[in-house]
Amino acid sequence: MKCNLLSKLAGLFIAGLLFAACEGKEGPQGPKGDTGAPGANGATGATGATGATGATGATGATGTANVIYGDWWGIPDKYLGRPNPSLKQYGGFGIPALTKEVFNSGAVHVYAKAGAAAGGFIALPYIITQHNSGTGNINATAGFYEGGMVYQEEWVSPAPVNATWYNQEKATFFTHIRYVIIPGGKQGRVAGLDYSDYEAVKAHYGLED
Repeated sequence: MKCNLLSKLAGLFIAGLLFAACEGKEGPQGPKGDTGAPGANGATGATGATGATGATGATGATGTANVIYGDWWGIPDKYLGRPNPSLKQYGGFGIPALTKEVFNSGAVHVYAKAGAAAGGFIALPYIITQHNSGTGNINATAGFYEGGMVYQEEWVSPAPVNATWYNQEKATFFTHIRYVIIPGGKQGRVAGLDYSDYEAVKAHYGLED
């Protein structure tokens, strides 16, 4: 039995020596294999923190709020009539844009261009004081109706009506008038704007002469 065991061990030792003796040198690296298929997408990451608030943009240009305005109209040389001894109507002007809606929710402003002696622009109504027609006060106004207006001058003091003013047929203090219609709603009148200042109104709404 002991001899058989020794014989087996000797055989295994010899076989190992033969296997080691038969092992050759390492061969060259084989060709690169094909690229594997893409892996599955990973899970979505957490939402990042909110960025800082950007700087405030510049203020936009002022709009015109759909303002409607007319040309400068010359006041007629002769008045239309005399409803009463102290009132003269110097001319009617058709204004299709002067609608019932404007009367209900909008605003109408009338400006007069004074003669060379007075100069400048004046919002109506206006009291003309110490006019060259005589010592007295004349109230210059614009009377409105749907679709138009009438320029009027009324002798207000002192009584009685001054004869010089009463007999003249031409308005001598103002030479031209124009209207500015501002529709109602949020885009209408502007807080802080002096509507009695024609130059300020002209600049704000971009009116053209």
